[in-house]
Amino acid sequence: MTSTTLEPLPVSLAGSTDHPAVHATLASLPKYFRPATPGGPTTGPITGTVTAVPTLTALSAALDARPTGILLAGVAAGGVADVRELAGRAAAAGVPVVVAGPWALDPAVAALAGALDAEDASLIEVTATVPAGSSPPDVLLDQLALLRTAIGPARAVEVIQADVHGHLARAHVGDVPVHLAAAVSGLGTRRARLDVLGPAVQWRLSFPDPATARPATVARTDADGERLLPTLYESAYRAAWRHLHAAVTDGAAPPYSLHDLADDLDLLHN
Repeated sequence: MTSTTLEPLPVSLAGSTDHPAVHATLASLPKYFRPATPGGPTTGPITGTVTAVPTLTALSAALDARPTGILLAGVAAGGVADVRELAGRAAAAGVPVVVAGPWALDPAVAALAGALDAEDASLIEVTATVPAGSSPPDVLLDQLALLRTAIGPARAVEVIQADVHGHLARAHVGDVPVHLAAAVSGLGTRRARLDVLGPAVQWRLSFPDPATARPATVARTDADGERLLPTLYESAYRAAWRHLHAAVTDGAAPPYSLHDLADDLDLLHN
């Protein structure tokens, strides 16, 4: 039996993704990635490299350069048609795109794949605290992405209130009601919690500010009491880079794709 050793993928960066935090993340994944040039990741997408882009506009430009894969590091709740068009272009070019976010790709979510079942729930709550200046549609989009990767896609999203202080919305996953809320904090933190509440089992996923090194925590409560699951020390953003590597080298489907993004945007616009 023989095994194939894959060389680390060369990386180029675009715009605001070319900053020390991204370089540090890539340096922590030496078996997966290497700089496109000896001095470090080169600004701007390069044919034959993987790249990170900060916006949908930058993604559109990056597709013209035909990189081998793209990490979309920033998403605003813009037009659905643009995202679907970008998804079509990426598919036609054979370029996998992984959509990163503050919570959806956290490894704690992936570790619970299949365990969080809406059929066993009576209520689902997704709450967040976000910095001043955060856009309610953008935060709500991050919450919908978390729902999709953790449990399943939402439907019938209804925004009840949204202003500079935060937002309140409701939806359903299957037939289970979902409450989505966020409050603006003057402390500049961004954290979230997902609670899946059922008559026999309850789950609580707590996500610290992604800017810190603190990992997410997962607690399960049942008739035997509360149990804290093993902690996975990796950020959602670092995990997104690993998913990009798997998409490029193994053809793995991204946990949250451009098509998923377009579907969640559609929920906000309808």
